[in-house]
Amino acid sequence: MGSWCLLVGTGGDTDKVEAVAVALTRSGALRRERTGAGLTLLASDAVTVRPLGDGILLGHLFTRSADPASDTASWPPDDDGTAFVRRHWGAYVAVRPAADGIELLRDPSGMAPCYMARSGSVWLVTDAPRLLFAYGLLTPSIDWRIVAASLVSHDWRGEQTALAGVEEVLPGTVVSVGPGGLVRRRVWDAWDFARPAPGQDLSAEALAETIDRCMAAWAGVYRRPLIEISGGLDSAVVAAALVRRAEAPQLITFAAGPGDPTELGYAQAIADDLGLPLEITHPQVEDVDLTRSHACDLPRPNARAFTQAADALSRAHAGAIGADAFASGGGGDDLFGYRQSIAPAIDRLWSEGPRFAVIRTLDDIARVSHATSWEAVTRFVRRIVARRQVGTDRSDTRLLAPEARGLAAVPHSAEACRNRSMPGKAAHVRAIATLSNHLEGHGRASFAPVLFPLLSQPIVEFCLAVPSWRWCEGGENRALARRAFADRLPTCVIERRSKGAFDGFCARLFDRNRGLVGELLLEGGLAGQGILDRAAVEAAIRNPAPSGELVMRLLALVDAEAWLRSWSEQPATGLPAPASGYIARASLTLDPRVR
Repeated sequence: MGSWCLLVGTGGDTDKVEAVAVALTRSGALRRERTGAGLTLLASDAVTVRPLGDGILLGHLFTRSADPASDTASWPPDDDGTAFVRRHWGAYVAVRPAADGIELLRDPSGMAPCYMARSGSVWLVTDAPRLLFAYGLLTPSIDWRIVAASLVSHDWRGEQTALAGVEEVLPGTVVSVGPGGLVRRRVWDAWDFARPAPGQDLSAEALAETIDRCMAAWAGVYRRPLIEISGGLDSAVVAAALVRRAEAPQLITFAAGPGDPTELGYAQAIADDLGLPLEITHPQVEDVDLTRSHACDLPRPNARAFTQAADALSRAHAGAIGADAFASGGGGDDLFGYRQSIAPAIDRLWSEGPRFAVIRTLDDIARVSHATSWEAVTRFVRRIVARRQVGTDRSDTRLLAPEARGLAAVPHSAEACRNRSMPGKAAHVRAIATLSNHLEGHGRASFAPVLFPLLSQPIVEFCLAVPSWRWCEGGENRALARRAFADRLPTCVIERRSKGAFDGFCARLFDRNRGLVGELLLEGGLAGQGILDRAAVEAAIRNPAPSGELVMRLLALVDAEAWLRSWSEQPATGLPAPASGYIARASLTLDPRVR
């Protein structure tokens, strides 16, 4: 997998830039690809780099018609970035020279990671955060406020990471880097797309066409994707659209273990319908090592230990068949408005007035949430009377000490409150804003890119424009997406209402490792910093039959502890994996024109 690092000297300190470049290229894993215009680019062979006027673009750039952007594409000085993200999409970091420094633009999808830190007069910008600590450039120091915040709210994600001094360029943001430090500005805002544009076609056919267009673009980059299907709607949509254009797609699924609902019948139906063989794998709890975290190279504890088993199986099969990417349906639930809240009916009331259509939406919500119409009406009236608004980031203080709740640096979210009269749309925007937390921490990204194509910017913008009540029309969740692919997927998948779960797998994983869980949590860094409620943790571990939610909470704390241990050890001096795999493309070499 590829990694890259930009070095930006401030105050004309070229000697320090050169010293850092020498240190980072010493092993030969990175090489100098460009020097000039105030920046030095170091990259491995697999990184995709292209010219962008006077600057460069790292990653993949498409036009709105989903064609690869031409070599003449540019980010002109009179564009603050807003016009650029309206004309293009993809997975990229754009860079251009600016007065006494550079400007960076990270694309709104978040599919191209971008982190930065300062070493004296040199700013380092990279997709592989552990590079910042290689060869003694920086010394890792834990920011316990952010660690606590990540445990209290998995949704929240700010610029500052849990490693002091390491910041993230958030999706849809431009950062100016110069002698005076950093200046940030947002150039893409989800709320700008949260209502239909005049004359915009929001039909099921238009959604299918948007998805097809984006999948065609990705199929031009990754020709041999291994598509991970669960048997659910979201991954099925990705498979149905991607196999039409990919050169040699393959399918893989993960069989459920004892206690978890099986999805193999649905997955096999998808494979049969698409005319592709299906690799069926069987994740085992023995293949999960709770002492290590797949977030070990990330500046946040942001991984799920129980996915290690499936991750390893997917990676092994990808190696056997020569896959060049992993494709997932991740993010579909949030994009396609899958929720059981009464809020869409409130949205419709404020949008259209007290019409019979509101009653129809209430009936739809009742059917989606397996409630009676009377129960839906009662919830609706109570919500209206209480005037309860969409809350800020969801908090989870289970098993945490009271001091940790005060330590957690989670600011109030402004996103959910931007449109208080439309709680359904506010919840939709908020859900999409949290998707970046699910793009990282995948071990298989060290082998090939992990692609979440449903998060492509045109698809996200389309889904944002759809009124919240249309996602539950007819009493079906994700209704518009179901209709969009009704003629391209098996009826059993289109009509499926159940969802898979990992509760049984996680329960067996916890039971097998009770002693280790106790050792890691009660004798580790979280307890040592007073973040854990030791008595509550001990009681949870001794519980002979903990709930599925409690098991998941314990495993999340264990993974955070494993992440802490990975950063307390001596950082590796080799080339680390990027935070996610979107930039690399094994078959593409660097464009000689940017050298």
